[in-house]
Amino acid sequence: MSSHARPRMHRSSTWIAFAASLLLSCLGSRGAWAETAVLTGDGTLYEVFIGPYQSVVAGASVTPYSRSQSFPVVALRTTPPNGNVTLEVVDGTYTAEPKGLPSVGVDESTGTVLVCYSKFQGLMSDLHIAVRRGGLWVGRDIAPSPGLYLSLNPRMTSTRQQYIDFDGKGGTVTKTRTIFSLVWWEESGLSQARYAPIFVEDGVLSVDAIVAFNLNDLVERKGFTDISGLPFSSYMFPAVERDPSSTKGGVLVSFANLATRREQVISITFPDDLTKLTGASAAGGLPDAQVRAHVPIGRELGDGPIPMNRDTQADVGYFLSSTGRATSWWTDSTGIRYIRNDAPADDPPKTLVVRPDFPVDRALSVIREMTLKN
Repeated sequence: MSSHARPRMHRSSTWIAFAASLLLSCLGSRGAWAETAVLTGDGTLYEVFIGPYQSVVAGASVTPYSRSQSFPVVALRTTPPNGNVTLEVVDGTYTAEPKGLPSVGVDESTGTVLVCYSKFQGLMSDLHIAVRRGGLWVGRDIAPSPGLYLSLNPRMTSTRQQYIDFDGKGGTVTKTRTIFSLVWWEESGLSQARYAPIFVEDGVLSVDAIVAFNLNDLVERKGFTDISGLPFSSYMFPAVERDPSSTKGGVLVSFANLATRREQVISITFPDDLTKLTGASAAGGLPDAQVRAHVPIGRELGDGPIPMNRDTQADVGYFLSSTGRATSWWTDSTGIRYIRNDAPADDPPKTLVVRPDFPVDRALSVIREMTLKN
């Protein structure tokens, strides 16, 4: 089934048809990113995935005729070095609504685990985060743009940044903070990718005042967004990765800018010397200066046409380079399909055939290596 979208109109009946078509596409066959994982320095593996409640919670299947057995929950599997696996339901996901695309991040300095996922409710879709720390869960929603909206396909990574701050004694001090970088696609008044940073500073995770930024605005390439003639999968999968060239905890982000009809690759960093921000003071910095310490700095690295032949119901992954190169990929019955962002808009995807002696992980490693060196 084709995932081509129809032109945007603002009548509610058109929104209903559009949202239903898009959600059907999102809930279809999933592929590359149906499960994500993080391995920490101490050898602990954290994985998140979606599954029926009865397959996650031991003994849940013994209750006959219970509809809740099949609730689609987001599960967290934790495997420490000793191999004693624990499996738990992520807080807030024991509901009947379908969920999509979980992602996990870990702050190793505090042992905090952060999970993000989307939840479909009727013809709307919300973005949620759940935080586990000290064995306790806390849930938060990320506020969408006003009006009708769909928040889709979240991706997340975490980085560490050294920065200079006042020490409260008339001097300065060098600190380190963790930054969770979250990107997702939003359909609302505009069709655009969004970005939200979540900080762990001085051992405190700030989840009560999460601020989201429009990526189009961040690089000052904003305007009317037009989805006419585009497959859903050609534009609704933003990506985020750690930037290996950054010394400021930076990330690389790829997203479709429908105002320019280009797929952009940008870097995002944050100020690393808070004492130099306007309004900062030796007393610890004025509130406005502290706020600016959390405002992302976007820089364009490269772009390419939105790929018209990336028309799939599988999830789309990316490999990004600090030179602005991006390669999107997905799986189908033929193998690993991929398109580089320097290809023409109508270029057909290339295929790497998977074999027993050339498995998926090796194929993806080759594509990543090609992206980074070209």
